[in-house]
Amino acid sequence: MLRALYKADVDTMLEHLKIFFANIPNTITLKHEKYYQTICFTVFKLIGTAIEAETSTNIGRIDAVVKTDDDVFLFEFKLGGTAEETLEQIREREYAAPYRDDTRRITLVGVAFDSQSRNLGQWLTERVK
Repeated sequence: MLRALYKADVDTMLEHLKIFFANIPNTITLKHEKYYQTICFTVFKLIGTAIEAETSTNIGRIDAVVKTDDDVFLFEFKLGGTAEETLEQIREREYAAPYRDDTRRITLVGVAFDSQSRNLGQWLTERVK
């Protein structure tokens, strides 16, 4: 997962995260968006990435910001929504604006969790810089 992140290979990284979620017993999952956000935050922290959660901007809060030497990834998570809705929220609220003067590439990542499978459903990415 960490190698994929450092290669900016978001798809592979999220496939690894999907495997992680598949190993969580259904008897200990919660049907709340914050549950999924907390798991993602914990996994990113444990693999040694620089991650911030609920990063405030002038318009709202970014669910997660993950930084590497070369990249900034802006994550929005939705439970029961669509990946397009999550990406649209990042765009509408201009979550990338505070990072525009950063020399790193910026990638928006919209992740929709599926409440039935209790796992990542769809995701979309968009490089904006």
